[in-house]
Amino acid sequence: MDFAAILDQARDAWTRVEAFVLATPELGGVGLAVAMILAGGAIVFLGRALFEALRTASRAAKAASIRRTTDFGARVLVIKGGSRRRRMIDKFLRTTVDRHLADYMFGGPFRVISYPGPLSTDAQAFMLLKKTEADLVLWSDVPRGTRGVVRIASRPGNPFEKQRPVMTLSMPRDRLAWNEPLARALAYAAAKQFRPALGRPQDFRSERLQPVVERLINILDQNPKADPRLLAEMVDDVSAGALQLAFAGDDGWLDRSVELARATLAEINRSEATDRWIASKITLGRALRLRAERRFDPVMLREAISHLTDALDALRTEPRFKLAESAAQAITEAQKLLGARRKFSISGGGI
Repeated sequence: MDFAAILDQARDAWTRVEAFVLATPELGGVGLAVAMILAGGAIVFLGRALFEALRTASRAAKAASIRRTTDFGARVLVIKGGSRRRRMIDKFLRTTVDRHLADYMFGGPFRVISYPGPLSTDAQAFMLLKKTEADLVLWSDVPRGTRGVVRIASRPGNPFEKQRPVMTLSMPRDRLAWNEPLARALAYAAAKQFRPALGRPQDFRSERLQPVVERLINILDQNPKADPRLLAEMVDDVSAGALQLAFAGDDGWLDRSVELARATLAEINRSEATDRWIASKITLGRALRLRAERRFDPVMLREAISHLTDALDALRTEPRFKLAESAAQAITEAQKLLGARRKFSISGGGI
């Protein structure tokens, strides 16, 4: 192959192209325009890359500063940034935690911190919790087909606790429904993610539990347009909390616990929420049993037994309950067999 000849041909071709461009000014203008467009695109690309690098560095510096802080108490991150709808939800979230989160923190200190976003995935939220050592992170998202959701993630309370899943709550489509009752309901949801014991009223003394139950009743009475799952949790927590207050000896909650338990059970569709229905049956049965005990009412006691029996019958259809019954029966039989020592008396206890 004659490389010299190839180079001569390439040189001749370039000379002809150059002569053609010089002889055609319009084509030269097009080339200049293309060159300017390419240069502008390169500048935009480099600018965006520089901006993203600066933003990443800013987030890293913010995360490091949060982690280094020595303030005592919980750290609550509210993410800001993204589309206009997301920014509106972020602003509402910040107002929510600033005004109402303290109602469910039992006087414990906490600090609310704005953090540049947005977040796109649960994995990013968990990584942020790890980087900052924050306790809660709240952010917004606008999945396709929705008007926006609130997402809440919490850091495990100890190294042995499993990571709890992110809570996702839908926001009302009507902006007018973004009111104080909704904010208070979202604040309770955030506090419960931070302190799951809020769903276990038996873990609290009555003087601490009563204000929480009364606040929840007040919120539910105002009928906020909150996510149905959150409202269901609040209703169940109110019912369980009222019963716990009645067990603590507060006669003022004796009748109220029965009324709340009845109302809770009445609004549950058994086929759609079997677990809730069973739990509500048990709560109502326990409330009626306590009231019958204190009022010496045999009719009420029979009703309590009826509700508890319904719950037990429903539980017996559950595979887990059947498995537990089998295990309990096997344990009982083994204990009886162990008690009959004569069967194992051969060879000093050997078989």
